[in-house]
Amino acid sequence: MRSLDRESFFKKIFIVSDWANRARWVFTALSGFTFALCALLFVCLLLFDFGFRRTAVDEDVIFRTYQLLFLLLFLTKLLIELLAFRRTKWFAVTFRMLVLLAALLVFIVQAGLIPRMVWHFEDLFGGKSALIWISLALALSQAHRVSHYLNSIDVSASFLFAGSFLVMILVGSGLLMLPNAAVASISYYEAFFTAASAVCVTGMMVIDPTQVFTPLGKGILLVLIQIGGLGIMTFTGFFSYLFLGSASLKDRFTLRDFFSGDQLEGLYKLLLKILLLTLLVEAAGAVLIYQLLEGDWAYKTHSAVFHSISAFCNAGVSLYPLHAHAAYLQVNMSLQLAICGLVILGGIGFPLLLRLYTSLKQKLKSLPQVFTGKKILREASMPALGERLALNTTIVLIIGGTVLYYLFETGGPVTDAFVPSRGFEAFVASVNARTSGFNMTDAAKWSYPTLFLTMFLMWVGASPGSTGGGIKTATLAIAVRTVINFLRGRNRLEIGNREIGAATVIRVFAIILLSLIFIFGGFMLLLIFEPARNPAHLLFECFAAFSTTGLSVAGTATLGTPSQVVLLILMFFGRIGPVVLLSGLLLTKTNRFYRLPVEEIKIN
Repeated sequence: MRSLDRESFFKKIFIVSDWANRARWVFTALSGFTFALCALLFVCLLLFDFGFRRTAVDEDVIFRTYQLLFLLLFLTKLLIELLAFRRTKWFAVTFRMLVLLAALLVFIVQAGLIPRMVWHFEDLFGGKSALIWISLALALSQAHRVSHYLNSIDVSASFLFAGSFLVMILVGSGLLMLPNAAVASISYYEAFFTAASAVCVTGMMVIDPTQVFTPLGKGILLVLIQIGGLGIMTFTGFFSYLFLGSASLKDRFTLRDFFSGDQLEGLYKLLLKILLLTLLVEAAGAVLIYQLLEGDWAYKTHSAVFHSISAFCNAGVSLYPLHAHAAYLQVNMSLQLAICGLVILGGIGFPLLLRLYTSLKQKLKSLPQVFTGKKILREASMPALGERLALNTTIVLIIGGTVLYYLFETGGPVTDAFVPSRGFEAFVASVNARTSGFNMTDAAKWSYPTLFLTMFLMWVGASPGSTGGGIKTATLAIAVRTVINFLRGRNRLEIGNREIGAATVIRVFAIILLSLIFIFGGFMLLLIFEPARNPAHLLFECFAAFSTTGLSVAGTATLGTPSQVVLLILMFFGRIGPVVLLSGLLLTKTNRFYRLPVEEIKIN
């Protein structure tokens, strides 16, 4: 009898527990749906508040709506944390608790539950700005859901990568169409082209952004450049790590493919280091540029931040008018040097940049031994083979490009009277022509040897893992060494006491071949659409678009719409990479467990 009572008791406990879990799941799902809906409404309200012209009546209604949405976001977020609390790393819990604490303070102050105090809580947490920032923080605290949703889609990482850029272009073009984003109304095509150029960090424009966009529009443009330089997956992965402290195995695999890595461990820490290092370099660059500009502090701050981010992301977009841009930069050599430094740092690749940062940090830690005489053991950290190839090739291209620019442009634009040093001007042209596209000289006056040299530098582009485009420096280095090995009769490629795998060599020549196919395919279309134009200038436009450099000698805005669409497609394929995109289309998952007889074919 007792055993039956005990069995009945545990059965009831199981039933109650099952119903409790079901109720918890239902409440969690409803809370998540309500939170997502409120976050979407908050974004729409934010766009209406800043993007459209309003009246005094609208201001009061908007403020009350902000308060309502904030209250719903706060309560649903609190419910989500209570129902689905996860034991994660301490910093993730700390960030979530700090966001909730700040939201609680805003709620208390906005509700008038505490009087005006000496700490001025009402001034800090009682206005619309506090509602906006805390609501935005609450919304971002659930941004990892976006990452999980994207990774749940059964597509390859290549499609996910391309799709994220396409979505950002569509969103950015919509934001640039807001009434308060432009001085005068612009067409959707102009907004789409501008957004695509910013997200693809190209810098080609069909309108003059300095004359068309308001401070809001320029701010949107800057955000698109920053996201385009680092990638949307970087930011979604960052928020996932920041507020959760961990990720699913599928999330890790997706990020590994996105960063072209070979390890799962430490991916999120690497991502965090990339974002922090980016912020550090861009902040240092902004401070330096601020000191080199003239004008009031507001203009200098805005211009310094914009040009620092644009240079580090290798976008080449400037706040100066198209005709005054080159003239102002040419007479300010210190500003040119600062921009070149940011361009080089953004173009050498994050792996090498992190290596340099680690080496500098170790040397700073060893400074005390200079005064104490006590030796501090440091862990040896040699750059990887790919990093050495990228660094050496970058140095060779910068020096070689400088020398050739100097020789080719004797009597050209680099000998203008206001340029103190032709060598310095050649160095600036060599750096900017390869990745960023900051046009500091009149490219339309370049000689034909200079134009074709610039095409080659643009085609090579930046280093792997960087914000720049092109086929990448390591690709060129491996291709050159492969050709040299072939001419010497060697059948294996060995660099730096390492043998390069056949798959890497095949990928290198696939990248080279596909890039040339896309470039010359676009060139043929431009010849059809623009028969009266100089063919060399049209070819230059194709190289500039595909390599996401953005230099122009034909004038992108003066081309016809079909030609601009061709350049737009080249920009997108160049930023994504033709191998990445086409491999996503043609990749098959079937493994072949056999080998066929080898046969040599005569090719010459």
